[in-house]
Amino acid sequence: MVEKVKTGTTCIGLLCKDGVILAADRRTTAGFIASDAATKVYELSSNIVATTAGHAADNQRVMRAMQGELKLSKLKNERESYVIEAAMLINSTQYSMLRQMGSIVSVILGGFDSSKGAQLFNLSPDGTILPHDGYVVDGSGSAYVKGVLDTFYKPNMSVKEAQELVERGFLASFKNDNMSGGGYIAKVITKSGIKEIARKSIENRFVDVDF
Repeated sequence: MVEKVKTGTTCIGLLCKDGVILAADRRTTAGFIASDAATKVYELSSNIVATTAGHAADNQRVMRAMQGELKLSKLKNERESYVIEAAMLINSTQYSMLRQMGSIVSVILGGFDSSKGAQLFNLSPDGTILPHDGYVVDGSGSAYVKGVLDTFYKPNMSVKEAQELVERGFLASFKNDNMSGGGYIAKVITKSGIKEIARKSIENRFVDVDF
């Protein structure tokens, strides 16, 4: 009997006053720690960012394909894609990959467009699109992060406040989930575009974390 390879990650999406923050840890696992320098935060266009959880190769393949599709959409429509358009495109691909090849690709999608401003979606591998008006977490470390966000998240937080809360969430994840780690990358999407606001290396060993 072949033992299933254990994988994990921590991904966070969080709406704030001026936009939306997307962040993910940097650890790649394959039954062992393969890398602590992975990138799981993808800029799909000038106004849309995604994080991924699931099989690393499938995630990378889908994200490359979506970057190409959104470039084609921009040329065709002479504008950047709306966030919901990108969500539906990715979700359709997830649905097909799960049923045809058994591939697991879970996505948190965030962006800012002229139609509805800042938006946040959880795109489930089974083909479900779930919009969120606060925050969403994904991956093996999500249970630990959710407790932090449930306690401390407030609507209309500043980007700085939201970034500090995101880091607090990662600290909780890294302390409790060995499959998440290597630090994290965070990007904020506003009407001005995409900006990387954090690229940190954080050890998985903490003596005490005050929540």
